[in-house]
Amino acid sequence: MTNSMTNETEVLIAGAGPVGLALAAQLNGMGIEVAIMEQRETPSQLSKAGVVWGRSLELLDLCMNADDFLRAGRPLRKALIFSEGQEIAAIDFAKSDNPFGTGVMIPQNETERVITEHLESQGVSIRRGMELEGFEQHPQGVRCEVRSSDGQPEQWQADYLVGCDGAHSTVRHTLGLDFPGQQESHRWWLADVSAKGNMPDSEMVVCWSRSGILVLFRFTESKWRLIAEKPRTDPDTLHRDPTLADMQTLMKERGIGNIELYDPLWLSEFRINERKVDQYQVDRVFLAGDAAHIHSPVGGQGMNTGIQDACNLAWKIAWSQKLLGQGPLLQSYSSERSRIGDLVVRTTSHATKIATVELRPLQWVRKTFAKIALHFEWTQELARQNIAEYTVSYPNSTIQGLDLRKQKSGLRLGERVPDLSWTDANGDAKSLYATLGGGHAVLIGWKTGMSAARIAIESLPVTVQNFFRAFDLHESGSENIQSENTDSDMPTQFHEFGTAEAEALKQIGLSQAGLILIRPDGYLAAAGEPEATSIALQWLNTIREPGTPRDS
Repeated sequence: MTNSMTNETEVLIAGAGPVGLALAAQLNGMGIEVAIMEQRETPSQLSKAGVVWGRSLELLDLCMNADDFLRAGRPLRKALIFSEGQEIAAIDFAKSDNPFGTGVMIPQNETERVITEHLESQGVSIRRGMELEGFEQHPQGVRCEVRSSDGQPEQWQADYLVGCDGAHSTVRHTLGLDFPGQQESHRWWLADVSAKGNMPDSEMVVCWSRSGILVLFRFTESKWRLIAEKPRTDPDTLHRDPTLADMQTLMKERGIGNIELYDPLWLSEFRINERKVDQYQVDRVFLAGDAAHIHSPVGGQGMNTGIQDACNLAWKIAWSQKLLGQGPLLQSYSSERSRIGDLVVRTTSHATKIATVELRPLQWVRKTFAKIALHFEWTQELARQNIAEYTVSYPNSTIQGLDLRKQKSGLRLGERVPDLSWTDANGDAKSLYATLGGGHAVLIGWKTGMSAARIAIESLPVTVQNFFRAFDLHESGSENIQSENTDSDMPTQFHEFGTAEAEALKQIGLSQAGLILIRPDGYLAAAGEPEATSIALQWLNTIREPGTPRDS
């Protein structure tokens, strides 16, 4: 510490919602010191966001055991779509072949509990009853003023500050950033209730009707989240939360009859705001989650987009702290995630408009399209991949490496690489995402001989080699290749050989021999032919701060 009155940390996180907690878990898993400030003195008991999608689970699994979410929630099996009380289509979520499926229904307070317990097991605690009052940036970091609920001031010095403090973000206001957008005209009712009777056997139910839309999400056998377009009233009508009787009436009107609702935990009216900042970073201060973007809850994308903000930012802070300094890598956070934020705001807005169409001919078109389109397996798979956010990508990222493949089929640079698995020479199971954990980039050589990946890593400066993991993989049944004898001081993980899932690698675009480089968050960073062993060094030069020493 610089003095007895100033606390120090590498990253100070304002806000202990799911986004701030996810960021803390990711950074802690990469060896970065964090401090989390939360104005609330006790954890929220509201369910709020009710689903964690598969891609978010996959990324959270890099720093904790994401199976904990599955145990605490209800894995998604299917969704049903009704029109005027008649089932017209179903989406089979259980067919997803991704490790975490399509996702899990879990109340937000449970999501926060799971991550909080993980952090506590790692010695990271949340400082509750602490409000960030202001901050000033300087070349070496950020000076923050924090005040406890009993009025005691604290000073904090952080290398970086991240505002995960919601739609009314103090961090955003202090930065002076605009939050442009609009409020959607419809009013909505929300209810978390128990239900008994002939409820549909599904985790998600969409009910279209002439009087409006009703959407149901199942948390347990009897506990449900209901969201319904409120019956049209005078736009100047004062805010009024629904009663249990109101929700019971809407259920019957919109096609779910013979049901009894009871034990309401939360009844609320809300309106949809669509807003987003233009930039997610100002020097050493960042925004993530609702502090940067808010939008329609259709599709359950809000919290998940925020969690993936955190996962994108975490490894970039860690690499910058330990290796690269300020520069292109950190700056890429805003450009990459702002584009995703724009996309989410736009698509959820369009989906809300489709869900709330009032003209009968358009309602008929909506019903007919859903009935026909979801009949085909390829559209089912497209729905699964998109709603679970596996299709999120960064095709025009400023930190893209080189694609030196002669045939650029399969995955493009910036797209998510699926979780590959293989067996090493000792018969031990290995997987890509387990190797990415801790903030490592992974270089895979496919049918290139026994040293292409290792040679690529050895071409890097000694100071950065431990940020990478390398594997030379060969198709099952091919000649058994053993690690060569070498006087190299390289860590033993650079001498792993084994069998790969050949079909998965072919889908990536390595049907022939070649090399691929995967970012710590699982996106394809560079690719090339067997002789392209410099792709890791070229990528490093793309993301490093100009003037950073290239070796030591």
